[in-house]
Amino acid sequence: MTNNIFKNRLDQLGIGRQVDAAVIVARSQKIIHDHFGAHGDNNLRAVSYRNGVLKIASSSSAWSAECRGALLEIQKPPVTRVVFTFANTPEE
Repeated sequence: MTNNIFKNRLDQLGIGRQVDAAVIVARSQKIIHDHFGAHGDNNLRAVSYRNGVLKIASSSSAWSAECRGALLEIQKPPVTRVVFTFANTPEE
């Protein structure tokens, strides 16, 4: 009951989708950390979620390929697609 009240209030304030996106990004980053540890945190960063698409910044194509092994865990509803973007250092 309390969760519904909280969610309804966030939606009334117009920030429900942003909060949902932040939770999805944080959950994905935790999965990355659990699979790859601190080294993965330095090379992979979940940066955004919008319309079912999770964007992950990667320091190299090799790290993107490594992360694909964790996709079964990351790509769960509401995430329908994961895309990788490359950066020298993943965004914080």
